[in-house]
Amino acid sequence: MPGLALIANEFSDRVGFITILLDFDDYKDAAIRITNEANAQFLTVEANDSVFRSFGHYFASGYIPETILVDVDGNILASIVGGNSDQYRTAIENALNG
Repeated sequence: MPGLALIANEFSDRVGFITILLDFDDYKDAAIRITNEANAQFLTVEANDSVFRSFGHYFASGYIPETILVDVDGNILASIVGGNSDQYRTAIENALNG
């Protein structure tokens, strides 16, 4: 999350960020702590049954964290497993320049 928070701040003028916590029930306290420590300035959504039914199929790897980069039309542009800032930055730059 810290890497994603930095990237979100870097691209905040061109990209919107939302996190969906699929494992919120099991890790609620940790998720809140990590988000607060990272000073994340984006929306974080708890994946209740409705959210999971709507978005769960996008997460093909079965691993958490997984980041899905989606354009305004709902097309998946990239999927990143893990939390690597360089991968986030590269995927976003490719999407913006592509």
